[in-house]
Amino acid sequence: MFRNRVLRAMQQSKARRSGGFGSPSDHEPHWIEKWNANHREGKDSLDWFFRAFNSTGIYEVVLKSSPRFYGFMVCGGVVGSYYWSRMWDHYWNYINQGKLYRHNPYVYPPADDDE
Repeated sequence: MFRNRVLRAMQQSKARRSGGFGSPSDHEPHWIEKWNANHREGKDSLDWFFRAFNSTGIYEVVLKSSPRFYGFMVCGGVVGSYYWSRMWDHYWNYINQGKLYRHNPYVYPPADDDE
């Protein structure tokens, strides 16, 4: 008796899973399918950029998964801010060449030979 209930429940659930609202085989409304069919390939002024970006595979490898995306953003922020700071340090050094302490080392006076 229990076995029959389980088999009956499995057959009913298979019928529901085979297609219906929200299933992968369910079709979108016509206006959404029409909207999705409107591709701008070759029409956009940045088409060259989109083709280059899609050929790199960055989206599939890094940006598609949320944990990898957040890791990419955090690591990118750490590395980016380090090099941003180094760039401004070099610029400050270039602008103030000869005015900073490290550019003007202390020169010891010649030693007196009183011996």
